[in-house]
Amino acid sequence: MRKKPKEAIAKGLSLPRDVVFGDFIITLTGNQEVFVENYRGILSYDECQICVQGNHVVLKICGRKLAIDYYSQEVMKIKGRIERLEYI
Repeated sequence: MRKKPKEAIAKGLSLPRDVVFGDFIITLTGNQEVFVENYRGILSYDECQICVQGNHVVLKICGRKLAIDYYSQEVMKIKGRIERLEYI
């Protein structure tokens, strides 16, 4: 199977996917907090779910008592009871 040019370049240069493709970097700390890097914007936000736009996909964080603790252009920290993450 033939690889796409970006994939071949990333593999050939040993570059991480997040650098080449702008993929999310998601770090979970238990089920109490999640750090999301490389996001493009916040699409919706309430205490049950937060939808975050990525480069090519939307990340939906579902749970209870969710709150955005802080965010910058590069990273966002969400606290609450994290029950699941979905790509939509």
